[in-house]
This record gives sequence, structure tokens and C-alpha cells, in this order.
Amino acid sequence: MAFDPQLMYPRITTGEKRSDRNDPEGLKQVCQDFEAIFINSLFQEMRKTVPEDGFLEADMGMDLFQEIMDMEVAREMARKGGLGLGKLLYEQLGGLGKNKT
Repeated sequence: MAFDPQLMYPRITTGEKRSDRNDPEGLKQVCQDFEAIFINSLFQEMRKTVPEDGFLEADMGMDLFQEIMDMEVAREMARKGGLGLGKLLYEQLGGLGKNKT
């Protein structure tokens, strides 16, 4: 059972429109959210490579807890700078990059 990331990020999926299209804080938040989703995807793929040893029985509750925990860790990582992807996206989309062409 896969956890639906749309439940964690309703503002991205609701189609909410902003009245100010040049909102730098809104853009920054969306870039952080994107980075969090990307980091969570990395966690999911990395977790697939870890063999289950049978020490603890995996059940649906444990899987759900693990997925929610991964999402929260990914959100916190993105909020604190993460991989730098959110910052790069913000600079490119916001026109704040050093290489303006």
C-alpha cells in the first residue's frame, strides 16, 4: 500500500489560484514542496533496496508509519535546504539566478 503524497500537500493539488502571480514567498514554498516530494521519492526507492530480514514483522500500520515518517523527514530536509534543488528552482523560476539569459 502506497501513501498518497497528495494528502500531505493539498495546496499543490487543489488548483488554488493566487491573485498575485509574482509572490516570491509562494514560489519559495512551492519549490520547497517540490524538493520534499523529490526527496521522499528518493527515500522510497532507497527503501526498496533494503532486504527485509524478518526481525520485525512488517504490517500495514508499520508501512504507513514509515511512509509518513519519510515524508515528514523529507519536508524538514527541504525546509532546511535539503539537496539544494528547491533553492535552484526558486532562483531559476523567480529570475533571481546569476545567469540571466
